[in-house]
Amino acid sequence: MRKLLLLFPLLLSLPSYGGDLKSVVEKEAQILSSCSFSDRGCDTLLDIPWDKPSFQFWLSYYRKGWNRAKLLSQVDSYRVIYPTVRSIFRREGLPEDLALLAIVESNGNPAAVSKAGAAGLWQLMPGTARKLGLRVNRFIDERFDIVKSTVAAAKYLKELHSIFGRWDLAIAAYNAGPGTIKKRLAKLGADQFWNLTKLPNETLEYVPKFYAVLSTVKSSGVLNSPVRNSLITVRVASKTTLYRVAKALKVSYSTVKRYNRQFRRGVVPRGYHVYLPASAVKNYALLKYAGKSRVYVYVPEKREKLAVIARRFGVSTRLIKEVNRLRYNVAFKGQPLVIVKLAEKGIDGNG
Repeated sequence: MRKLLLLFPLLLSLPSYGGDLKSVVEKEAQILSSCSFSDRGCDTLLDIPWDKPSFQFWLSYYRKGWNRAKLLSQVDSYRVIYPTVRSIFRREGLPEDLALLAIVESNGNPAAVSKAGAAGLWQLMPGTARKLGLRVNRFIDERFDIVKSTVAAAKYLKELHSIFGRWDLAIAAYNAGPGTIKKRLAKLGADQFWNLTKLPNETLEYVPKFYAVLSTVKSSGVLNSPVRNSLITVRVASKTTLYRVAKALKVSYSTVKRYNRQFRRGVVPRGYHVYLPASAVKNYALLKYAGKSRVYVYVPEKREKLAVIARRFGVSTRLIKEVNRLRYNVAFKGQPLVIVKLAEKGIDGNG
């Protein structure tokens, strides 16, 4: 009831529900009452600061028509990456809702670069990225690698939480640095973010903005529907270029580049991964198997028989020919091939 009273001033300005005040109040009450730990679609392990004015300001901001539409549009684009990020956070033992911190950091854009030089989904600076184990050099910048950067961000957030013991402080430290937060806590004798003063304006807005984004997205249900446009991971089995990967998968080069800016020169070393949204792939034979397979791109250095390539990867010749729409039993030098290795035995038949 207390939460509902705190929200009452905002209800008068909400444009999204329509109708009289009673119906609006009932709608908001339904949302609040449904946000319990029994409802996977709306619960959160992060304490939403309903009584904080800065949170209320940002919540009101994101409830306005255009701001709300813009936010939900960003989240909708992020839905391709979100299941991957959520899975990594879950594996690292973090609250899954922290995956929405990427919306505040980069608008959910894996190719984002700030004026200060922070890059990628998690807007890491080069020095921080290297300390977290990511490669940043002339050829490879793993701040743009969707999986590796997310693993690094998850471990960093977990480390920050172990230092401060609270998620609001850990989130603030992710933005301002742990040293800044430690100094302000010590000087003020405070034990939570909401009691801190004289922090950078960006940090003072960053934490309440995240909680407002979280609350707005959770109540909208935009992430509850099934994700059809998932992220496909392709392992590169021989050194090649992004252009050849795009050609093999029948994906536009601009899309490949957007999701894989970690390869600064457009060259993909052997053993690295390339990420693509399923909706961008026009190789329909690949999409048929992608959900239950490991996918490789292989570029022969000389003319090779498909039977030899099939034995090397433990797949069938028939499947190689189907996925690559080949008529002959050989692959030529420089010809990019998509190799699909099915997880379930016996599905791909015999070579």
